[in-house]
Amino acid sequence: MRTEVRLSLTALCGLLLAWSMPPAHSSSADPGLMAPAQTQSDPTMSASPVALSAAFDESIVNSPRVASVRAQLGIAKAARTQAKVLPNPSFFFLVDTGALSRQFGGSLPIEPPWKLVFRLLAAKSQIQQADLEIARNLWRFRGLIRRAYLDVVIANETRDTLAELQRLANGVKKVADRRYLATDVAGLDVYRADLAAMQATADFKQSERKVAQVKQRLSILLGRGYASAVEVSTLPPFPLRAATHELLPDFNEKLPEQSVLVEQALRDRLDVKVAEQSIVVTDKVLKVARANRYPNPVLNAGSSYSGNPPRPSIATRGFYIGVTQEIPVLNRNQGEIARLQAQRAQLVLELNSVRNQTTEEVTTAYQQLASARERVEIFQAQILPASDRVARLARRAYEVGQNDITSTLSAQQANVQTKSAYLDAVRLYQQALTDLEQAVGRPL
Repeated sequence: MRTEVRLSLTALCGLLLAWSMPPAHSSSADPGLMAPAQTQSDPTMSASPVALSAAFDESIVNSPRVASVRAQLGIAKAARTQAKVLPNPSFFFLVDTGALSRQFGGSLPIEPPWKLVFRLLAAKSQIQQADLEIARNLWRFRGLIRRAYLDVVIANETRDTLAELQRLANGVKKVADRRYLATDVAGLDVYRADLAAMQATADFKQSERKVAQVKQRLSILLGRGYASAVEVSTLPPFPLRAATHELLPDFNEKLPEQSVLVEQALRDRLDVKVAEQSIVVTDKVLKVARANRYPNPVLNAGSSYSGNPPRPSIATRGFYIGVTQEIPVLNRNQGEIARLQAQRAQLVLELNSVRNQTTEEVTTAYQQLASARERVEIFQAQILPASDRVARLARRAYEVGQNDITSTLSAQQANVQTKSAYLDAVRLYQQALTDLEQAVGRPL
C-alpha cells in the first residue's frame, strides 16, 4: 500500500542533504545544515578540491536560489492565518426625525465551527503541497549542480589531454629538428611538426578559457563569488580508470532492474507526489465551498429610543434582539463547486499524465545509462590501452627512422581524439545517470 510522505522544511533540508551523500564506498560530507552564508566566500575555500557530495551540501546551504525556494514556505503558511479569519461584526446608528426615534446597535455574523475546521484542513493541505513543491525545486537544483560539476571535471580533463598533446607535438618537433639537422628527413617534416605544435598550443589555450568559464558558473551556483576559483576532484589517471570514483561507474555493482526503478519513480518522484497532493488540496477546498452554500446567520442587538409622537413628551426606551438569516435559494455557491469539481477531474487526468511521463523518462534514461556504462567499460578495458600503445610505438618508430611524420602525427592526434571520446562517454554516462535520478526521484 502506498504511503504519502509529508515534509516539513527542517525534514526537507535534512532529506536533501542526505540525498547528496555519496554511496557507501565514497567519503561522505558533514550533513549538518548551517545557516545561510554570504554569497562571497572566503578564497581559502578553493584551496582543496570540492567533492561532488560536498558541492551538493554547499549549494543547499549557501546558494541564493535555494534560499529563494525555501522562502516560499512562509508564503504558503499565510494560508493558515487566512483560514482563521472570521467575519467582521458591524455597528449601525439610525435617527428618524419624523418619528423622533433613534436606534443604535451591532450585528455579529455567527459562523458555524465546521467552516473554520474545513478551512484549516484545506490550509494544512496547501502547506504540505508547498513543502513538496519546494522539495521538487531543490531536487531539480541538485541535478543542475551535478551537471555544472561534471562540466568542470570534463573541461579539466580535456585541458589536461590537450596539454599532453601539446607536449607530444613539441617533442615530435624536436625530433624532426634533430633529424633535419642530421639530413635524415626533409624540411617539410619540420614545417608539419611545427604546424602541429602551433595547433596544439591554440587548442590548449581555448581549453583553458573553457575551464575558467565552467568554473565561474559552478562557483555562482554554489553561492560563492564569481571570482572565487572552484577546484573539483579529477578522474583517476589511466591505468587506474577502474578505481572507485564518484563520477565513474562501479562495474562491480549491477544496475537495478528497470521495473524496480519504474516502481520507485511512481512511488517516490516528487512530481507524482505534488500531483497527488493537488488532488487532496482540491478535495479540501471543495469541502469549504460546499460548507459555504449555507450563509452565516447574523445576530442583531441594540438599543432603541422613541419620542412617541404626537405626544413627544412621553418617550419610550428599550432594546431589541433578532437574527437575520439569508436563504440559500438562488446562490448556493454552485459556480465555485462546479469549478472545483471540474478542476479535480482535470487533476486526476494530470496525475495519470505525470505517471505516464515518469515511466517514459525512467525507461529512456535507463537505456541511455546502460549504453553509456557499456561504452565507458569498453574504453577502459580495451580502447584506451590500445590507443596509448599505438601512439607510443608510432613516436618511437619516428625517432629511429622507421616511420614518417604523417603517420606519427596522425597517431598522436588519434590518441587524443580517443581520449576525448572517452571523456564524452563519461559525460554521457553522468548525464544519463543524472536524468535517471531526476526521473526516479532519489539518488542511485
